[in-house]
Amino acid sequence: MRVCEGSGGSELKFPVRHISVRGGLLFYFDIEDVEDHTNGHFVSYQAPPVGVIPLDKVKVLPPQGGRRVFQPHASTEARNGYEFVIIHQPIEGEATRPPAFLVAESNAKRETWIRALDLRSDVNKDTRLRNVGGSRMDSADNTRPTMDIGATAVARTRNRKARRRDKDGDDEEGAQEERDIEMAKEEFGLVEFSEEKYLNNFFQTNNDFEAGNKIDVLEQWQSSIKRGLRGAVLEQYEYFVEASREMTTMGKEVTALKGMVETQSDMIKEMKNLDFTAAFGDGDHGSLASDEEDLLENPDAGGKSGRKRGRRRAKAKNKSHDDVSVASSLSSDDEEAKTKGKKNLKSKDDIDHETEIEIPSWLDDVGEEISAFIKESRYTDATDLLFKARTEVNDILAQHDRPTDSKLSKKQHANMNNTLHTLDKLAEKMSSRLVEGLRRKNEALKQAGKRERSDPLSLMAPMVSPCCLGDDSIPLHLLVKLGKTQEAATAYAARRSLLLLESLHERPISGTGNVDLVIYAAQLSQSFFSCLAGAVEGFLDLFLVAAGKDPDGADDASSLLTNATRNVPPGALASIVLWCDSELSKFSSAFGGTRILGNLALSPPPRQESTSKARMVGFEDEGNLSMKERQHAIEVAAQCVGQAFQYASENLDSIGLPLTPRLAEYIRSRLKGCESEVSKKLDDRWKHITFEWEIELDQEDLPMDERASRR
Repeated sequence: MRVCEGSGGSELKFPVRHISVRGGLLFYFDIEDVEDHTNGHFVSYQAPPVGVIPLDKVKVLPPQGGRRVFQPHASTEARNGYEFVIIHQPIEGEATRPPAFLVAESNAKRETWIRALDLRSDVNKDTRLRNVGGSRMDSADNTRPTMDIGATAVARTRNRKARRRDKDGDDEEGAQEERDIEMAKEEFGLVEFSEEKYLNNFFQTNNDFEAGNKIDVLEQWQSSIKRGLRGAVLEQYEYFVEASREMTTMGKEVTALKGMVETQSDMIKEMKNLDFTAAFGDGDHGSLASDEEDLLENPDAGGKSGRKRGRRRAKAKNKSHDDVSVASSLSSDDEEAKTKGKKNLKSKDDIDHETEIEIPSWLDDVGEEISAFIKESRYTDATDLLFKARTEVNDILAQHDRPTDSKLSKKQHANMNNTLHTLDKLAEKMSSRLVEGLRRKNEALKQAGKRERSDPLSLMAPMVSPCCLGDDSIPLHLLVKLGKTQEAATAYAARRSLLLLESLHERPISGTGNVDLVIYAAQLSQSFFSCLAGAVEGFLDLFLVAAGKDPDGADDASSLLTNATRNVPPGALASIVLWCDSELSKFSSAFGGTRILGNLALSPPPRQESTSKARMVGFEDEGNLSMKERQHAIEVAAQCVGQAFQYASENLDSIGLPLTPRLAEYIRSRLKGCESEVSKKLDDRWKHITFEWEIELDQEDLPMDERASRR
């Protein structure tokens, strides 16, 4: 056992010591100073003990909350065992001894030591026993006046002689006992009976000389009650003996029934092993000779066997065509019947040779250890121990199912099944805690991001969002390892949504103007789509690592999605694809809003007027000015859209997730009817996804805020 030594801090140590309890003291010695005797349980000590712990007025406690060690000792060597503390509880005016911390090897040993030390600490306490003093008669005699002792003794003797003369028969004695018991119940059977009130009332209503007679009456009542109790106990004992005799008879009958059932079971097995194939196949005696080996009959029953063979042969000749078909079906099961017959012939010696499978001792406390790891938030250690225990239990059950001599007893088999059930419950508990922890952390990061964006001082100094930290990788890998793929995908998508939201709120590195707007569009597109591609790759790597494969070992980077889909569950893969589509919609809203396209003077093409106004030299028409602004806005919008298409294609096509056509559908509704003109100014490599832009949208396809302007 380990004992805490040191003053604290870095000097605190838990060396292994030899523990010895003698009387009310606990001694601990250095291991090297103890010599064990192989022929007995005694040991020899070569040096005085390292320390001693008194066990008087102490209380032994384990850590609160079912933990293995106390919180201050979590980083010491005590974490490898089960710790408990001995606390001194001094009386008033006594100095307090410092607490002593000890560490046992297992939880069972810790509980054993705690019970043993609690018993040692109770040695010096007062024994809680009822005071059994002199008899009531003696106490009454001591308080009686000395001058009346002789008269009272003569009267008591006279009363005793009179009682002896009155007891003529057993019936009269039994009736007298019943009367005495009833009188005692009436006088002392009160709910709120008080001895002090009874004595005061007696001496207030009677003389002191009558106390002796009352004592005799009370002694008589006491004797009657004792005899009544003795008779009741004897009567109940007779009932018990009779019931025990009946139970013994029933046990013998049950044993006889069990023997009959076993005999019938053996007969049924023998009947199952009978071979009727030869009798139905041909009727000669030679073909039926092999039946004698399978019938488990006596060797001297040859005449009976011959008569049975004759009857079988006669029955075989009288059978119809249906019986012949039945015989043909039975012939296929001949080998199996013989095999079963041989198995049923297993002797008791073979059964005795079966050995029980040895179960590791650490499986007894594995549930408590995993629960302690979960309470200490050591989920990695808990998961490793859980899978180790589950693999060990499954191997033991598989060994039990094999046709070998090593088998589990019924108790061991039930314990293994209970252990598997406990491990499943602990896995569910750990998964729910991991999911709840990820949800709370994501919600806290979301609220922190809102506060930072609403703070005007946040624009004065650059900062890095905590969403960029990969602190959720270990819980996510544990969830995938525990089989909670859908929960892992949901938590992963929630954290990466916060990261993409930070990229959409990234501050521009340029000023105002159309040229700077194109630069900001490139910056926003590069930041968003690179983060989206990294999020998808991280999601696929999460399942590749869980499957035991190297994500960098793929032959081609474009085949990453194809290789990952073999290991990613369909539900998780579908949820991450839908998440990508929703994040693409958020980007389109920000791109087509006040950040990029909302700053341009985009409008539907004007209608062609039949009459042209006269143009004056030196003056510029307002319509011409608005057309020039519109054309310039369309050129800038085409450049911004081209930047978005370029970065989306570069980042997403490389991982096998082409979402550029989906992005084109979202951006088209944000161009306010200029999509045909923007399509003409885009590069030719985007014609395959923007050729539909030159087709005018219906009124129902437009956004609600643009329908009125297009009418």
